[in-house]
Amino acid sequence: MDNLDRQLIRLLQKNARNAFTNIAKELSQPDTTIHFRTRKLVENGIISRFCALLRPEAVGYEVAALLKIRIGGHILPDISRERAVTFAKEMATREQYLWIGVGDEPMTIYACLMGKNAEDLEMRINALRKSPDVAEVNVTKIRQVVKGWEMSEIT
Repeated sequence: MDNLDRQLIRLLQKNARNAFTNIAKELSQPDTTIHFRTRKLVENGIISRFCALLRPEAVGYEVAALLKIRIGGHILPDISRERAVTFAKEMATREQYLWIGVGDEPMTIYACLMGKNAEDLEMRINALRKSPDVAEVNVTKIRQVVKGWEMSEIT
């Protein structure tokens, strides 16, 4: 990947529906180059898909919290480490999680959880705390998501 690829990706992330001719003008490149580069980025797995992104508030999510979830309580630590990954994947199927990551710190999941209001958010956090796999949930309320909603991959 070179600088042109990075600029192309940045523009496609901004608006994947922008015509190649417009992108070509902005990057001072022939539109055939933009088309070829985009195709190569897809073929090489750098761009995984083009999709519609929703703003959380547009679909009713008004509050959010950053969570640090420690998985534990299993007889063997290896089971807890593996469970952290599978638990994170299970969480990822729920649309109210803006993003989820498994940390370098063993058995730790980081997530941004959205709620329709403060009560809804608290209910979701309490449900997490009741899971037999969860040893601890640390919560930091987020007043506003300024950047990052575009990272979501709601399935």
